[in-house]
Amino acid sequence: MNLVFTADLLVKNIAGLLQPFDLTPASGLVLSALADSETPLPPNVIADRLIITRATVTGLIDSLERRGYAKRNPSLSDRRMIMVEITELGRQVADAFRPVVHEHQKAWFEVLNGQEQEALIESLQRLQTSLRDSD
Repeated sequence: MNLVFTADLLVKNIAGLLQPFDLTPASGLVLSALADSETPLPPNVIADRLIITRATVTGLIDSLERRGYAKRNPSLSDRRMIMVEITELGRQVADAFRPVVHEHQKAWFEVLNGQEQEALIESLQRLQTSLRDSD
């Protein structure tokens, strides 16, 4: 339960940082995934990267699209597939909020020395892999 409590605190703090950008932590993650990609992404790839369901991604994309941060286009290679791309406004918002979140994350993690930070990241990655593989 300690891990869940810590995750809840992180989400709460990140939500406060993203509020001025009209984003939730989940929609911020989707926008970040789109900003990091050099090409538009299909929703299933976004879902896989963020370890969330396709239905959840659909709702988050709807939200980003309403705000003008992302848009859906039919795939050029398969018209049945939808591709999602970040808009110029979405890129501006991503470029504005990501440094804010990263700056705060860095400050939060300063309570751990470098070795502890590396051990935490490695442990969380192993836990994520284990949880992902157990599905």
